[in-house]
Amino acid sequence: MTISDLNEKLPIVDRHHPAIVTIKERYLLTKPSSTKQTFHVSLDLSSIPLQFKAGDSIAVYPQNDPLLVEHLIKALKANGDEQITDPRSGSLMSLWDFLSFKANLARSTSSFLKLFYEYETSHDKKNSLQRMLQQDNKPLLTQYLASNDPLDLFKEYQSVDAPLQEICAQFGPLLPRFYSVASSQYLYKDEVHLTVALFSFTHQNEQRYGVGSHFLCHLSILNKTPIPIYVQPAQHFTLPADTDIPIIMVGPGTGVAPFRAFLQERVAKNAKGKNWLFFGERNRQSDYFYEEEFEMFKSQEKVRLDLAFSRDQDTKIYVQNKMQENAKDLWEWLQDGAYFYVCGDAHRMAKDVENTLQRIAQTQGGMSEEAAKTYIKSLRTQKRYLADVY
Repeated sequence: MTISDLNEKLPIVDRHHPAIVTIKERYLLTKPSSTKQTFHVSLDLSSIPLQFKAGDSIAVYPQNDPLLVEHLIKALKANGDEQITDPRSGSLMSLWDFLSFKANLARSTSSFLKLFYEYETSHDKKNSLQRMLQQDNKPLLTQYLASNDPLDLFKEYQSVDAPLQEICAQFGPLLPRFYSVASSQYLYKDEVHLTVALFSFTHQNEQRYGVGSHFLCHLSILNKTPIPIYVQPAQHFTLPADTDIPIIMVGPGTGVAPFRAFLQERVAKNAKGKNWLFFGERNRQSDYFYEEEFEMFKSQEKVRLDLAFSRDQDTKIYVQNKMQENAKDLWEWLQDGAYFYVCGDAHRMAKDVENTLQRIAQTQGGMSEEAAKTYIKSLRTQKRYLADVY
Protein backbone atom coordinates (compact mmCIF):
# COMPACT_ATOMS: atom_id res chain seq x y z
CA MET A 1 0.00 0.00 0.00
CA THR A 2 1.40 3.39 -1.01
CA ILE A 3 1.40 6.61 1.04
CA SER A 4 -1.25 8.00 -1.33
CA ASP A 5 -3.45 4.96 -0.64
CA LEU A 6 -3.14 5.53 3.11
CA ASN A 7 -4.19 9.17 2.75
CA GLU A 8 -6.95 8.63 0.20
CA LYS A 9 -9.49 7.43 2.76
CA LEU A 10 -8.92 10.27 5.21
CA PRO A 11 -12.11 12.39 5.59
CA ILE A 12 -10.16 15.11 7.35
CA VAL A 13 -6.68 15.46 8.77
CA ASP A 14 -6.57 16.00 12.53
CA ARG A 15 -5.05 14.41 15.62
CA HIS A 16 -7.46 11.48 15.34
CA HIS A 17 -6.86 11.08 11.59
CA PRO A 18 -3.25 12.06 10.85
CA ALA A 19 -1.95 12.23 7.30
CA ILE A 20 0.92 9.91 6.38
CA VAL A 21 3.98 11.51 4.79
CA THR A 22 7.65 10.73 4.27
CA ILE A 23 10.84 12.74 4.56
CA LYS A 24 11.82 14.22 1.19
CA GLU A 25 15.09 15.81 2.28
CA ARG A 26 17.17 16.00 5.45
CA TYR A 27 20.50 17.64 6.13
CA LEU A 28 22.50 19.15 8.97
CA LEU A 29 22.22 22.88 9.50
CA THR A 30 25.16 22.74 11.90
CA LYS A 31 28.75 22.14 10.83
CA PRO A 32 30.87 19.22 12.16
CA SER A 33 32.65 21.58 14.55
CA SER A 34 29.38 22.49 16.29
CA THR A 35 28.65 21.40 19.84
CA LYS A 36 25.15 20.32 18.77
CA GLN A 37 23.27 18.85 15.83
CA THR A 38 20.32 20.64 14.26
CA PHE A 39 18.67 19.30 11.11
CA HIS A 40 16.59 20.71 8.28
CA VAL A 41 13.79 18.23 7.58
CA SER A 42 11.52 18.51 4.55
CA LEU A 43 8.29 16.48 4.58
CA ASP A 44 6.74 15.45 1.27
CA LEU A 45 3.11 16.60 1.01
CA SER A 46 2.55 15.58 -2.62
CA SER A 47 0.25 12.71 -1.59
CA ILE A 48 -2.06 14.83 0.57
CA PRO A 49 -3.42 18.37 -0.03
CA LEU A 50 -2.45 19.57 3.45
CA GLN A 51 -2.99 23.28 4.02
CA PHE A 52 -1.02 25.29 6.57
CA LYS A 53 0.12 28.85 7.09
CA ALA A 54 3.28 30.47 8.39
CA GLY A 55 3.09 30.41 12.18
CA ASP A 56 1.39 27.00 12.36
CA SER A 57 3.03 23.91 13.81
CA ILE A 58 3.24 20.37 12.49
CA ALA A 59 2.39 17.64 14.98
CA VAL A 60 4.42 14.47 14.43
CA TYR A 61 3.55 11.10 15.92
CA PRO A 62 7.00 9.56 16.44
CA GLN A 63 8.23 6.00 16.83
CA ASN A 64 10.20 4.90 19.88
CA ASP A 65 13.81 3.80 19.46
CA PRO A 66 13.70 0.12 18.31
CA LEU A 67 16.75 -0.62 20.47
CA LEU A 68 14.95 0.60 23.58
CA VAL A 69 11.87 -1.42 22.58
CA GLU A 70 14.02 -4.55 22.24
CA HIS A 71 15.51 -3.98 25.69
CA LEU A 72 12.04 -3.57 27.19
CA ILE A 73 10.70 -6.72 25.55
CA LYS A 74 13.69 -8.65 26.90
CA ALA A 75 13.20 -7.21 30.40
CA LEU A 76 9.55 -8.26 30.23
CA LYS A 77 10.66 -11.81 29.33
CA ALA A 78 8.58 -11.58 26.15
CA ASN A 79 9.30 -11.96 22.42
CA GLY A 80 7.29 -9.00 21.07
CA ASP A 81 4.75 -11.06 19.14
CA GLU A 82 2.36 -11.31 22.10
CA GLN A 83 -1.04 -9.79 21.35
CA ILE A 84 -2.23 -7.07 23.70
CA THR A 85 -5.07 -4.56 23.62
CA ASP A 86 -4.18 -0.89 23.45
CA PRO A 87 -5.84 0.45 26.63
CA ARG A 88 -6.85 3.70 24.89
CA SER A 89 -8.06 2.69 21.45
CA GLY A 90 -9.10 -0.86 22.28
CA SER A 91 -7.21 -2.08 19.21
CA LEU A 92 -5.49 -5.45 19.23
CA MET A 93 -1.80 -5.30 18.34
CA SER A 94 1.51 -6.95 19.01
CA LEU A 95 3.52 -6.00 22.08
CA TRP A 96 6.25 -4.69 19.74
CA ASP A 97 3.80 -2.37 17.95
CA PHE A 98 2.36 -1.13 21.22
CA LEU A 99 5.77 -0.30 22.69
CA SER A 100 6.97 1.22 19.41
CA PHE A 101 4.03 3.45 18.52
CA LYS A 102 1.66 3.83 21.48
CA ALA A 103 3.57 3.88 24.77
CA ASN A 104 5.56 6.60 26.51
CA LEU A 105 8.75 4.70 27.34
CA ALA A 106 10.47 7.65 29.00
CA ARG A 107 8.18 8.30 31.95
CA SER A 108 7.72 6.14 35.02
CA THR A 109 4.65 6.55 37.22
CA SER A 110 3.60 5.27 40.63
CA SER A 111 1.08 3.00 38.89
CA PHE A 112 3.97 0.74 37.85
CA LEU A 113 5.10 0.45 41.45
CA LYS A 114 1.57 -0.26 42.67
CA LEU A 115 1.33 -3.07 40.12
CA PHE A 116 4.72 -4.46 41.19
CA TYR A 117 3.61 -4.36 44.82
CA GLU A 118 0.54 -6.41 43.95
CA TYR A 119 2.55 -9.17 42.25
CA GLU A 120 5.89 -8.98 44.14
CA THR A 121 6.70 -12.19 46.04
CA SER A 122 9.87 -10.99 47.77
CA HIS A 123 9.01 -9.83 51.29
CA ASP A 124 11.85 -7.28 51.39
CA LYS A 125 11.01 -5.76 48.02
CA LYS A 126 7.33 -5.65 48.89
CA ASN A 127 8.10 -3.72 52.08
CA SER A 128 10.38 -1.38 50.15
CA LEU A 129 7.62 -0.67 47.63
CA GLN A 130 5.10 -0.14 50.40
CA ARG A 131 7.35 2.44 52.13
CA MET A 132 7.96 4.29 48.88
CA LEU A 133 4.25 4.47 48.11
CA GLN A 134 3.31 5.92 51.49
CA GLN A 135 2.11 9.52 51.44
CA ASP A 136 4.85 10.60 53.88
CA ASN A 137 7.52 9.46 51.45
CA LYS A 138 6.27 11.42 48.44
CA PRO A 139 9.59 13.31 47.90
CA LEU A 140 11.43 9.97 47.84
CA LEU A 141 8.90 8.55 45.36
CA THR A 142 9.15 11.62 43.13
CA GLN A 143 12.95 11.43 43.06
CA TYR A 144 12.91 7.69 42.34
CA LEU A 145 10.48 8.02 39.43
CA ALA A 146 12.39 10.97 37.97
CA SER A 147 15.67 9.06 37.90
CA ASN A 148 14.33 5.68 36.72
CA ASP A 149 12.51 5.05 33.46
CA PRO A 150 10.22 2.03 32.87
CA LEU A 151 13.13 -0.10 31.63
CA ASP A 152 14.98 0.54 34.89
CA LEU A 153 11.89 -0.52 36.84
CA PHE A 154 11.45 -3.75 34.90
CA LYS A 155 15.10 -4.63 35.45
CA GLU A 156 14.89 -3.93 39.18
CA TYR A 157 11.65 -5.88 39.61
CA GLN A 158 12.40 -8.59 37.04
CA SER A 159 11.07 -11.32 39.35
CA VAL A 160 7.58 -9.77 39.22
CA ASP A 161 5.29 -11.93 37.07
CA ALA A 162 2.47 -9.51 36.25
CA PRO A 163 0.28 -10.07 33.18
CA LEU A 164 1.55 -8.23 30.09
CA GLN A 165 -1.83 -6.61 29.55
CA GLU A 166 -1.77 -5.08 33.03
CA ILE A 167 1.79 -3.89 32.55
CA CYS A 168 0.92 -2.23 29.23
CA ALA A 169 -2.04 -0.48 30.85
CA GLN A 170 0.38 1.45 33.10
CA PHE A 171 2.24 3.21 30.27
CA GLY A 172 1.28 6.77 29.46
CA PRO A 173 0.42 7.54 25.82
CA LEU A 174 3.09 8.41 23.27
CA LEU A 175 2.06 11.97 22.45
CA PRO A 176 2.78 13.93 19.26
CA ARG A 177 5.73 16.30 19.08
CA PHE A 178 5.17 19.81 17.72
CA TYR A 179 7.52 21.61 15.32
CA SER A 180 7.09 25.13 13.98
CA VAL A 181 6.56 25.33 10.23
CA ALA A 182 9.83 26.61 8.75
CA SER A 183 8.64 27.24 5.18
CA SER A 184 5.91 29.10 3.34
CA GLN A 185 3.43 27.24 1.17
CA TYR A 186 3.58 30.20 -1.20
CA LEU A 187 7.12 29.09 -2.01
CA TYR A 188 7.00 25.33 -1.34
CA LYS A 189 3.57 24.06 -2.35
CA ASP A 190 4.04 20.31 -1.84
CA GLU A 191 6.35 20.20 1.17
CA VAL A 192 6.74 21.55 4.65
CA HIS A 193 10.06 22.26 6.33
CA LEU A 194 10.97 21.71 9.98
CA THR A 195 14.03 22.78 11.98
CA VAL A 196 14.81 19.95 14.39
CA ALA A 197 17.43 20.00 17.15
CA LEU A 198 18.62 16.49 18.02
CA PHE A 199 18.29 15.97 21.76
CA SER A 200 20.66 13.41 23.32
CA PHE A 201 21.58 12.48 26.86
CA THR A 202 23.21 9.73 28.89
CA HIS A 203 21.05 7.53 31.12
CA GLN A 204 22.51 4.67 33.17
CA ASN A 205 25.67 4.86 31.05
CA GLU A 206 23.65 4.46 27.84
CA GLN A 207 23.21 6.96 25.01
CA ARG A 208 19.58 8.04 24.74
CA TYR A 209 17.79 10.46 22.45
CA GLY A 210 14.70 12.60 22.45
CA VAL A 211 11.91 10.53 20.94
CA GLY A 212 10.72 12.98 18.27
CA SER A 213 14.11 14.30 17.19
CA HIS A 214 15.66 10.81 17.03
CA PHE A 215 12.73 9.60 14.91
CA LEU A 216 13.01 12.48 12.43
CA CYS A 217 16.79 12.89 12.36
CA HIS A 218 17.99 9.28 12.62
CA LEU A 219 15.37 6.55 12.45
CA SER A 220 13.24 7.65 9.51
CA ILE A 221 14.44 6.50 6.09
CA LEU A 222 14.10 9.11 3.34
CA ASN A 223 11.11 8.59 1.03
CA LYS A 224 10.14 5.42 2.88
CA THR A 225 9.30 5.61 6.60
CA PRO A 226 5.61 6.52 7.16
CA ILE A 227 5.31 9.61 9.37
CA PRO A 228 1.86 10.46 10.78
CA ILE A 229 1.29 14.23 11.01
CA TYR A 230 -1.39 16.87 11.34
CA VAL A 231 -1.44 20.67 11.40
CA GLN A 232 -1.73 22.50 14.72
CA PRO A 233 -3.04 25.93 13.64
CA ALA A 234 -1.65 29.06 15.28
CA GLN A 235 -4.41 31.17 16.79
CA HIS A 236 -2.55 34.47 16.88
CA PHE A 237 1.11 33.76 16.02
CA THR A 238 0.61 34.74 12.40
CA LEU A 239 1.68 37.44 9.99
CA PRO A 240 -0.36 40.66 9.99
CA ALA A 241 -2.99 40.71 7.27
CA ASP A 242 -1.70 44.13 6.20
CA THR A 243 1.57 43.44 4.38
CA ASP A 244 2.67 47.07 4.85
CA ILE A 245 3.09 46.57 8.61
CA PRO A 246 6.71 46.16 9.76
CA ILE A 247 7.62 43.07 11.79
CA ILE A 248 10.35 42.41 14.35
CA MET A 249 11.27 38.75 14.89
CA VAL A 250 13.39 37.38 17.75
CA GLY A 251 14.24 33.73 17.21
CA PRO A 252 17.46 32.23 18.59
CA GLY A 253 18.26 28.57 17.85
CA THR A 254 15.37 26.55 16.43
CA GLY A 255 13.15 29.51 17.36
CA VAL A 256 14.12 30.94 13.97
CA ALA A 257 11.98 28.32 12.17
CA PRO A 258 8.70 30.26 11.92
CA PHE A 259 10.56 33.42 10.95
CA ARG A 260 12.14 31.71 7.96
CA ALA A 261 8.54 30.95 6.90
CA PHE A 262 7.50 34.55 7.65
CA LEU A 263 10.33 35.95 5.51
CA GLN A 264 9.67 33.56 2.63
CA GLU A 265 6.02 34.53 2.60
CA ARG A 266 6.61 38.27 2.84
CA VAL A 267 9.17 38.11 0.00
CA ALA A 268 6.90 35.89 -2.13
CA LYS A 269 4.03 38.36 -1.67
CA ASN A 270 6.34 41.32 -2.33
CA ALA A 271 5.21 42.82 0.96
CA LYS A 272 6.18 46.45 1.47
CA GLY A 273 6.43 46.14 5.26
CA LYS A 274 9.96 46.08 6.68
CA ASN A 275 11.34 42.91 8.27
CA TRP A 276 13.86 42.71 11.11
CA LEU A 277 15.27 39.42 12.37
CA PHE A 278 17.29 38.83 15.54
CA PHE A 279 18.93 35.40 15.39
CA GLY A 280 21.31 33.90 17.89
CA GLU A 281 23.30 30.70 18.40
CA ARG A 282 26.65 29.58 19.82
CA ASN A 283 29.14 30.06 16.97
CA ARG A 284 28.72 31.77 13.61
CA GLN A 285 31.02 29.42 11.75
CA SER A 286 29.18 26.26 12.83
CA ASP A 287 25.68 27.29 13.96
CA TYR A 288 24.34 29.92 11.57
CA PHE A 289 21.15 28.19 10.42
CA TYR A 290 19.97 29.02 6.88
CA GLU A 291 22.89 31.42 6.49
CA GLU A 292 22.85 31.51 2.69
CA GLU A 293 19.12 32.25 2.53
CA PHE A 294 19.13 34.91 5.24
CA GLU A 295 22.20 36.63 3.79
CA MET A 296 20.53 36.61 0.37
CA PHE A 297 17.44 38.30 1.80
CA LYS A 298 19.73 40.82 3.50
CA SER A 299 21.63 41.57 0.27
CA GLN A 300 18.28 42.10 -1.46
CA GLU A 301 17.31 44.49 1.37
CA LYS A 302 14.39 42.25 2.28
CA VAL A 303 15.42 41.95 5.91
CA ARG A 304 17.45 43.71 8.54
CA LEU A 305 19.62 41.13 10.32
CA ASP A 306 21.10 41.30 13.80
CA LEU A 307 23.10 38.25 14.81
CA ALA A 308 24.21 37.16 18.27
CA PHE A 309 26.70 34.30 18.51
CA SER A 310 27.24 33.85 22.20
CA ARG A 311 30.55 31.96 22.17
CA ASP A 312 32.43 33.84 19.46
CA GLN A 313 33.92 36.22 22.03
CA ASP A 314 34.86 36.22 25.71
CA THR A 315 31.70 38.03 26.78
CA LYS A 316 28.57 36.14 25.82
CA ILE A 317 26.22 38.06 23.54
CA TYR A 318 22.56 37.09 23.18
CA VAL A 319 19.64 38.34 21.11
CA GLN A 320 18.46 40.58 23.97
CA ASN A 321 21.89 42.29 23.96
CA LYS A 322 21.47 43.02 20.24
CA MET A 323 18.01 44.43 20.96
CA GLN A 324 19.51 46.74 23.56
CA GLU A 325 22.27 47.85 21.17
CA ASN A 326 19.59 48.84 18.66
CA ALA A 327 17.14 50.25 21.21
CA LYS A 328 16.54 53.56 19.39
CA ASP A 329 15.66 51.94 16.05
CA LEU A 330 13.63 49.18 17.67
CA TRP A 331 11.55 51.73 19.55
CA GLU A 332 10.97 53.70 16.33
CA TRP A 333 9.76 50.54 14.58
CA LEU A 334 7.31 49.89 17.41
CA GLN A 335 6.06 53.47 17.21
CA ASP A 336 5.51 52.88 13.50
CA GLY A 337 3.16 50.02 14.36
CA ALA A 338 5.55 47.05 14.09
CA TYR A 339 4.45 43.62 15.30
CA PHE A 340 6.92 42.05 17.74
CA TYR A 341 7.41 38.26 17.65
CA VAL A 342 9.49 35.97 19.86
CA CYS A 343 9.94 32.22 19.46
CA GLY A 344 12.02 29.73 21.43
CA ASP A 345 12.92 28.93 25.02
CA ALA A 346 10.25 30.04 27.49
CA HIS A 347 12.28 29.60 30.66
CA ARG A 348 15.02 32.18 30.16
CA MET A 349 15.22 33.67 26.67
CA ALA A 350 11.62 34.83 26.35
CA LYS A 351 11.71 36.43 29.82
CA ASP A 352 15.03 38.14 29.07
CA VAL A 353 13.64 39.46 25.78
CA GLU A 354 10.54 40.85 27.49
CA ASN A 355 12.62 42.47 30.24
CA THR A 356 14.84 44.07 27.59
CA LEU A 357 11.82 45.37 25.71
CA GLN A 358 10.53 46.85 28.95
CA ARG A 359 13.85 48.63 29.53
CA ILE A 360 13.76 49.98 25.97
CA ALA A 361 10.28 51.37 26.61
CA GLN A 362 11.64 53.06 29.74
CA THR A 363 14.80 54.53 28.19
CA GLN A 364 13.55 55.34 24.69
CA GLY A 365 9.93 56.06 25.56
CA GLY A 366 10.66 57.93 28.79
CA MET A 367 8.32 55.64 30.71
CA SER A 368 8.35 54.60 34.33
CA GLU A 369 8.78 50.89 35.10
CA GLU A 370 5.04 50.56 35.72
CA ALA A 371 4.14 52.46 32.54
CA ALA A 372 6.53 50.28 30.50
CA LYS A 373 4.85 47.13 31.84
CA THR A 374 1.48 48.58 30.92
CA TYR A 375 2.77 49.41 27.44
CA ILE A 376 3.94 45.83 26.83
CA LYS A 377 0.62 44.57 28.15
CA SER A 378 -1.15 46.83 25.65
CA LEU A 379 0.99 45.41 22.82
CA ARG A 380 -0.21 41.94 23.82
CA THR A 381 -3.82 43.13 23.95
CA GLN A 382 -3.46 44.60 20.47
CA LYS A 383 -1.99 41.27 19.27
CA ARG A 384 1.23 43.09 18.38
CA TYR A 385 3.39 41.20 20.90
CA LEU A 386 3.17 37.55 19.93
CA ALA A 387 5.09 34.67 21.48
CA ASP A 388 5.50 31.03 20.56
CA VAL A 389 7.59 29.68 23.41
CA TYR A 390 8.25 26.24 24.80
